[in-house]
Amino acid sequence: MNDDDRILIERLVPTNEELEALVKAHEAFEGQLDEMSSRRYVTDAERLEIARIKKQKLRGKDRILQILADHRRGNG
Repeated sequence: MNDDDRILIERLVPTNEELEALVKAHEAFEGQLDEMSSRRYVTDAERLEIARIKKQKLRGKDRILQILADHRRGNG
């Protein structure tokens, strides 16, 4: 996301519950990934969990960008 996206997110979060939840989830996923990737050893199960988290994070980001695009088109 670029700076314009971040500014728009900050403006819309107070009035859009879905966007607020998506942003919070995105930040939580980022924290989980940071913590897991900082480990010295990662088990196979942890690798699968990292992949699952990355997919969820990407789905959330796609939805965030869709909400922003809808807003910019006047549909939001």
